[in-house]
Amino acid sequence: MAKITKISTQKRAGRYNLELDGRFAFGISENVLAKFGLMKGRELSQEEVERIKAADLVDQGLKVALNYLSPALRTKKQVAERLKSKDIKETVIDQVIAYLVNQQLLDDGTYAKAYVNTKQLFSPKGPRVIAMELKRAGVADALIEEALLNYAEEDQLAVAVKMAEKIAKSHKRDSNRIRQQKTAQALVQKGFSFDIASQAIHQIDLSQDDEDERANASREAEKVLRRQRTGTAKERYYKVKAKLYSKGFSGETIEEVLENMAFED
Repeated sequence: MAKITKISTQKRAGRYNLELDGRFAFGISENVLAKFGLMKGRELSQEEVERIKAADLVDQGLKVALNYLSPALRTKKQVAERLKSKDIKETVIDQVIAYLVNQQLLDDGTYAKAYVNTKQLFSPKGPRVIAMELKRAGVADALIEEALLNYAEEDQLAVAVKMAEKIAKSHKRDSNRIRQQKTAQALVQKGFSFDIASQAIHQIDLSQDDEDERANASREAEKVLRRQRTGTAKERYYKVKAKLYSKGFSGETIEEVLENMAFED
């Protein structure tokens, strides 16, 4: 048995030094001090000493975890990774996670539902990308599926329409067809199904008037022609024409544009 001969405060707030039989033994938190009812003069067995040390490791882990949880919801995997980065032992991490779950401070299902709701309002994304992100965060498939039930198709479509309008504005210099393709591709990359992407595109006006379409085609044609410094006029003509077709411009628009261009040798 060893007797507690002194308990003194450390420079770190909430930490104490414990002396046994006149010698420094180890440091403990205020929570552990209170939990075990430690005071000067009490005798401790070696088994009790080991329990106190183990409890202090868990308490330190809890402090790290709670600080990490304070600004936002986290998953069990995220908290575990945070604790590992602080060199906390695996056995201690398991106890910390179990305590947080038991106290309802850590719940992957709640995290998933909150994440889905957030992604509908801020930094919008489709369900496929959301599911992938939740998977990376360590959320189980069943919980992901349950959370995504709150992201109904009509809500997905409403988000996709707003995104499509924004995306389309960034492609004003493209032909109508290419503009539509790029908008659809962007929506699919953001995690929406092809069906939702198609519906969204049909709900917004992606077409440009004839004047804008001709202006875009003319701009593209001039750019291609500047690069074609070799070849006959006929060869340059067909290269420009082929490029405009590949860019999605209609035959009628292309003919109108080419008529006003000079392809002299």
